[in-house]
Amino acid sequence: MVIKRSTGLLFGVAISLVAAVSILEANRQRQPQGSVLYDFTEAEVTALTVRREDLTLEFAKADDGWQMSEPEAAPADPAAVAFLLNLLTTDPITETISVLPEKLDTYGLDTPSATLELVVNQQNYQLRVGDEDFSGSSVYVTTETPEADAPLSVHAVPIGIETGIQRPLEEWLATPETDSDDSDAAEP
Repeated sequence: MVIKRSTGLLFGVAISLVAAVSILEANRQRQPQGSVLYDFTEAEVTALTVRREDLTLEFAKADDGWQMSEPEAAPADPAAVAFLLNLLTTDPITETISVLPEKLDTYGLDTPSATLELVVNQQNYQLRVGDEDFSGSSVYVTTETPEADAPLSVHAVPIGIETGIQRPLEEWLATPETDSDDSDAAEP
């Protein structure tokens, strides 16, 4: 049986593609599935501080919901706080890299764009947020503090965390609930 040259080439390309996909899938499965930044839940967080280049926001959980204390004392929008905490406790880590402190600038973590501080069961946690990855779909973060020559774990997490952190001040504040009956009564 004689195989045409073009058929042989197509067969070779197909085998190469199957091999490449198999190798990529094997490497992807080595990443721990379901790995997240923190193993506590959103509900366990009692205080949150977001330090950005332009603004510092401080929140504390009270009996009646989240309260902002900085930059002003006011009720916080529970959805805005819950959105960010949900991302921190449920979004998967897509990649982890071991990095020496002198290489943190490569990931934007030498001068982070934001630092988050969380209090959970009277323990403090910190997250430093760096640059986006080359694809623009993830952002680099670390939960560790640089020490001398000890390598740090730098994680790539979905870019949605930037949305949770960089929202304008107005979106962090609770909006007063309007009573539709009052507005109807005011009309002639």
